[in-house]
Amino acid sequence: MQNNKYFNLEDTLVKNIGDSYYTIGDCINTMKNMPEKSVNTIVTSPPYNLDKKYGKYDDNKPFKEWENLIDETAKTAHKILKDNGSFLLNVSPIPDKKTKEIIPLDAIAYYIFKKNGYYLRNSIIWHFNNMQNCTNRLSGRWESILWFVKDINNYQFNLNDIRIPYITQNDKRLIGGSGRNPTDTWNFDLPESDFWYFDRVNNMTKNKLGLTEHPCIYPTAMIERIIKMTTQKGDVVLDPFLGSGTTLVATQKTERIGLGIELDERYEDIISKRIKNESIKELF
Repeated sequence: MQNNKYFNLEDTLVKNIGDSYYTIGDCINTMKNMPEKSVNTIVTSPPYNLDKKYGKYDDNKPFKEWENLIDETAKTAHKILKDNGSFLLNVSPIPDKKTKEIIPLDAIAYYIFKKNGYYLRNSIIWHFNNMQNCTNRLSGRWESILWFVKDINNYQFNLNDIRIPYITQNDKRLIGGSGRNPTDTWNFDLPESDFWYFDRVNNMTKNKLGLTEHPCIYPTAMIERIIKMTTQKGDVVLDPFLGSGTTLVATQKTERIGLGIELDERYEDIISKRIKNESIKELF
């Protein structure tokens, strides 16, 4: 399989492990050169402008620059998404650096994506526990996953692939059923719950996995559910802010073709090791 089928780059610039392809570079420029309508789903979590130590990327920009980054990402991604494609964007409420007022990044991102021709299909709440304990306001325990579609009348939604167990196990009316819709608030801590619950990857887990260099890693199981929900086996999934490579681990596990773009070359070895060590199917 040729690397340039997905990225219009020299083969030496594209790393290939199993069905995963990734490159080091600027995501906007890279996506601009990708084939139009070549990607089924984009799932990503961009920096939140919280002054995290990402390496090359400056996470302490004037807020207008952050908005411009999201705008350019949405605009460029629209061209490479297939007509029935989805874009799932994970963002968080953040405190203003000066006033400490909470800024709803999900609300701001909605208007940016709407301007660029997307439709919001669901706003999903990801709930978690291991976060800061505030003393002058309620502690934050959630982030948003905004599910945008390119065409509100034509998109993939595989409900049967993500159903969860019924609450009432002995109800005869449910015999033969395949489970219920997990709704837009998920809890993986309790299988019978409707909440999207995935604890953040804490420092202890990062140490065990050798991932201490990356400040923000999201749970693989959450991305697996998103991929199953919006794609079929063999479909193409892109993460333009690849970071430590979680999305490619998830695509490898779910038998999709995973594409990733990461700005900082220092994460290249981490991405490679994670795909090889954490994927279920045998690569070699």
